[in-house]
Amino acid sequence: MESLAVLVAVLFTTSIIAGPIAIGIARIKVRSPYLRIVKRSIQAVFVLLGVALGGQWILLPSLPLFARILGIISLSMCYIALRIEYFPQFRLIAGLTSWRPNGRSNGKDGHGPQGQH
Repeated sequence: MESLAVLVAVLFTTSIIAGPIAIGIARIKVRSPYLRIVKRSIQAVFVLLGVALGGQWILLPSLPLFARILGIISLSMCYIALRIEYFPQFRLIAGLTSWRPNGRSNGKDGHGPQGQH
């Protein structure tokens, strides 16, 4: 029974740590195409681990809520890592973030004197 508990602990730890490690790797800037391939290969391993284990924790029917929450966290962290690496300009809720409560823009959106240049 101890070995089963150790296995579950390793799986939980891997699913929790895979996303932040992938995000950390995505934040490393490299200029060499060879290093970029190595970086993306290492990141792909961590993202695949995080997605596989996170999906497992979400989809197994008899798991408690805590395990499902860990699965959701793991999947969301892996999504963030992939978005940082491959789609840095993509913003899912960009329209909501540029909205200002007082009706004024920040001047960087093309409206106003700063946006006319």
